[in-house]
Parts: sequence; structure tokens; C-alpha cells
Amino acid sequence: MKKITNKTILFLLMISLATSCTEDFEELNTNKTKVSEINNASLEYVFSAAQYGGIFGKRGPFQLFQALYSDLQSQYFATTQKNFASDRNQMVGNWLNGGWNHFYGVANAQMDVVLENTKQGGKLEDPIKNSIAKIWKVYMFMPVTDYWGAVPYFEAGNGKNVVLYDSQEDIYNDFFKTLKEATAVLNTASASNKVFAKGDLIYGGDVKKWLKFGNTLRLRAAMRISMKNPALAKTEAEAAAAAPGGLLISNLDNAFMISTTTTPNPLGEISNWGEFRMSAAMESILKGYNDPRMQKFFNPALSGGAYKGIRNGMTIAQMSLPQNGVNANSNINSSFGFDNRFTAPWTVFTASETYFLLAEGKLNNWNMGAGTAQSYYNDGITASLDRWGIKDAAVISSYINGLSLPIALGDVNSTPALTNIPVAFAATIAQQREQVGTQKWLALYPYSPEAWSEFRRTGFPKLYPRLNSDNTDSPASNPASVRRTTYPPIEAAVNPQGLASGISKLGGADKTSTKVWWNQ
Repeated sequence: MKKITNKTILFLLMISLATSCTEDFEELNTNKTKVSEINNASLEYVFSAAQYGGIFGKRGPFQLFQALYSDLQSQYFATTQKNFASDRNQMVGNWLNGGWNHFYGVANAQMDVVLENTKQGGKLEDPIKNSIAKIWKVYMFMPVTDYWGAVPYFEAGNGKNVVLYDSQEDIYNDFFKTLKEATAVLNTASASNKVFAKGDLIYGGDVKKWLKFGNTLRLRAAMRISMKNPALAKTEAEAAAAAPGGLLISNLDNAFMISTTTTPNPLGEISNWGEFRMSAAMESILKGYNDPRMQKFFNPALSGGAYKGIRNGMTIAQMSLPQNGVNANSNINSSFGFDNRFTAPWTVFTASETYFLLAEGKLNNWNMGAGTAQSYYNDGITASLDRWGIKDAAVISSYINGLSLPIALGDVNSTPALTNIPVAFAATIAQQREQVGTQKWLALYPYSPEAWSEFRRTGFPKLYPRLNSDNTDSPASNPASVRRTTYPPIEAAVNPQGLASGISKLGGADKTSTKVWWNQ
């Protein structure tokens, strides 16, 4: 984790670590081109690279960080690839190494270049650019600390051989501090101010949209710690809800990362590999609710033409059964699949999530504005349906008021219905919390790092037990038995003192059963 200098910028833009495809391994260290000096033009390029790297956008890091872990733990997908034991709760060292190395060696290093050069006294001092970069750094780091717990944060990229880890509590406290400071700066900027130009792959330099994004990210962080530190969560959430500039509550302000030939949609990139299909949980809920998003999320199975999902945690023998094969089950929808990977944008943050945060805040008796828990819940569903192109008022109303329930699958595993709650807002707070969590899970698709964090925090939606587990620390019977990913083994080799500092701050052993701080 050496500190990155301006002379290594282009190298950082080109490298990528650890993937299942041989050609991606070969890209590491093949381009030694250096940039001698940073300027505004190259800074824009570095920022766009940090954005794409921050979502683990290249197919190798994306597969290693998201597809093989949170995609499966959140049960958006199940795997049909016989070599992927992570769906049976196994922690695979090289995969963990790959995601970790990409984040710290590439994405965070690029982010440091932007922050160092735009800070006060930096070569390209610019408080607006610096504030936007700070917001993005919080967004990047949140899923990383939520995966592992204590991680290098304050000292990441410090240029030393020993990089100490920071507690998740300290990291979240800094998230709040950083977002408060950054949004205060952006609030002073002119609405016509555009920064980073084409280097901003999300908002095209629109400062006011970044302000809304920063406020809403603060609300997300507040909700995350709400069961661990409810007083601080309430303070931060209410401040975010009332902050100047407002929240991201319109689909016109949704944060999507544009896809191009150089920044393709990562899920689309891997969608034709035949390794992942719709989960049984998705099938039970989407079919049971007659959810119009099913046809937007997935394609019908190639064999038979039905929408079909499979259970998580299959053994190799179970994967070999015809009904569990690639062609017998549903892949992601072609609209954001392989053929559209250069045009279909990647989801960063949408208005529907904001409404579900507000709804849960209301259930917590927080001051979340004029709406009610039910009105925010309905608004969240409406925003999600609209985001997926479902705009017919009658269809939306029918769905929101629907009383149908998730279905049993009638498969060889006798898979029951996932839960017994309808979409229509229920009478009890306990039911309402499950409904908010379930609809939020649907609305977050396909961004599984957030969905997995929220499942661990709330227990919703209810998910199926795995059919099998290869991890005695996380039994198959409990769908929430993986509470975190274990640290990558490379840290024991290159940063043992730092690793020891991280384990000491976990509140337990370096195991998948040890809960991260906000979940303890």
C-alpha cells in the first residue's frame, strides 16, 4: 500500500488484478507508461478511473468482489458453475486477494491522486472537485468495510510497509464527518458550476446532483448504524433529511455510471459466461407478487421459456441435474446483458432506495419530513417501477395494493414460499419493516453489496437456507450465517502487523460468523 505519485497515474489506470480469465491476468504490469506531471486533463481521467474502479467495474475484480460473494449471499443469483464453492459459504483465498488488491492497489490509489492534488495547497487545488472526490471515496469504502469490518482507511496509501487497520466505528464516524464537510462546500457552489467535465462518469460534473447524492449517502450510512448506535443514527439521518440541497428523490437525479467500450457494465460483461442464474428467492417473490419487474430483471429460460430460479448452495452433483442447468434457468435480462454491456448504465444509487430509507426512518420515529412510512414505502415502489420503465398508473396501483403472496416453487427440493407478506402495506410495524426490507431488496437489484449489508442488518427479506455449506463456521441452515468475508490471505504475507491490528478490532475471530461492528 505504497503512496501513489503522479508519475504512476497512467499505470494505475491500466492495471487490473486477479480474475477468472487468463487474459486479464496478463494485463498486470504490461503497460509501464508513466505520466510525468498531473494536470486538469489527466486529473479528469484519473477521477473517471477511480469511479469505475470504485465499483470494481472491470470484469475480473467485479466477479471476485461482487459476483462470487454478495451476489450470492444476497440471493439475487445462484451459481451454476461447479468450481464456485463460494455459494456454499466457502472463502476462497485468491478471490479475496483479488478484490482486496484491486481496491487498495488501484481504485483507492487513483482516488488518493485526485484528493491529494485538489486539496487545499495541492497542485490543482479545487474545493469543489475535492468535495466530490470525498463523497465518492465514502461510497467506495462503505461496501469494503461492510464486507470485512476493520480495514485500512486512514493509513491506506501511506507509503509504509505496515498499514494499520481502523475500526469500523471510527470509519463510519469519519464518513459522517467527511460527508458533512463535503456537502457544506458543494452547497456554496453555483448550480451552473460543472467540474471534471467528461471525467465524471456519473453526473457529468453536476455539482447540485452530487450534493443530493452526498446528503443521501449520509442517510444510508446513518441507517446502517441504527441498531448499533441509534442516537447517532437519528442525529445523522435527521440532519441528512433536512440538509440544504435535498435528497435524491427523483429518478432524474439517479446515480448511474455510464457504460462505454472502455467502461463496460460489469454484470453485462460476465453474463454470457454461464455461471450465474436467477435465485429461487427471486423466483418465489417475483412470481408470487406478479411483479412486473421480473421481465425487466431476467430473461425466460432458454429451455421451456419460463422464468426459473435455483437454490443457493448446490453441490456439484446437484448442479449436474438437468433442472439446475444453465439453459433451464433465467439469466439476467438482455437489456443490460452482454450485448448491451457498452451502453447499459451501472446502478450506483437510485431514488427508490432513498424512499425506503425515509420509510424505515419513520418507523424509527425519526423526523424524516412530511411523509408517512406508508407514503414513503409506496413512493419507493413507484420510483423503482418507474426506473425500470413501468409507468402505467393502473399497473403501479395494482402492484402497490396487491395481496398476493410469494409462492412455493414445486421443485425437487420442496422449496416453500419465501414469506407470507403481501405488497400492500400491512397493519403491524413488524410486518411493515419486513415489507420495507423486501421491497428495498428488489429496488436495489442488481447492486448486491448494499443488499447483502441490509440483509445482515435487518434480516430482510427472508431468504432460503442454503442446500449445503462447505464452511463449518457458517452452516447452511442459517441464510445469514456468513456475517462477513474473512481477510485475504495476502495480508498475512505482506502486512502481518496491520492484519493483527484489524483482527484485534473485529470483536471476534477472523471468521465468517463474526459480525461487523454495526451488526453486533
